[in-house]
Amino acid sequence: MRLKYPYRKEVTISKSRFIACLSPAENEEEARAFFAGIRKEFPDSTHVCTAFVTGDNSELQRSSDNGEPSGTAGMPMLEAIRHSGCEKTAAAVVRYFGGVKLGTGGLVRAYGGIVSEALKEAPKVEEIPCSVYAVSYPYELSGTIEGYLRKSAEIIDIQYDEKVTCFFRTREENAPDRIRDLSRGACEAEFLRREYMQVTV
Repeated sequence: MRLKYPYRKEVTISKSRFIACLSPAENEEEARAFFAGIRKEFPDSTHVCTAFVTGDNSELQRSSDNGEPSGTAGMPMLEAIRHSGCEKTAAAVVRYFGGVKLGTGGLVRAYGGIVSEALKEAPKVEEIPCSVYAVSYPYELSGTIEGYLRKSAEIIDIQYDEKVTCFFRTREENAPDRIRDLSRGACEAEFLRREYMQVTV
């Protein structure tokens, strides 16, 4: 599961202003570029604490307390990302100190809590493996084949020549068999490649 797009949430706790900024991050470079942009956007903030989880197997995980007491900001934020189930995610929390000290426990709850809440609210997508095929068929089978594909697959492109050629992606493993059955053996779907499609969750 991944973030669909960047998301923000703001809260005030004991007069301190906290702004959680989330973003998808394909790799460490993207995460660090995102953090640099946040620091540039909020140059007068007291702290910009950060955490990210990225890599194909979530193997890259880093966090920074950015001047807050050790372990009170970056690590709680990192734990919030881990527990959310979101992959390839970067989180920055901007703090404007309001004059009231929160204490160690208060900071942990504030930083971890706002990231956790933002991650719950943020729109997310699931990347689902699918297969891309091409199938050619005579015009008289257009209604039958295209009717099936419009209900059971995503049509990428249709080309009209001596025959109709349709390119489509689907999660259904038995799509080639269904096309063969519908065309009574006259059409064969040609496998082109595997790819991922994003589904909102």
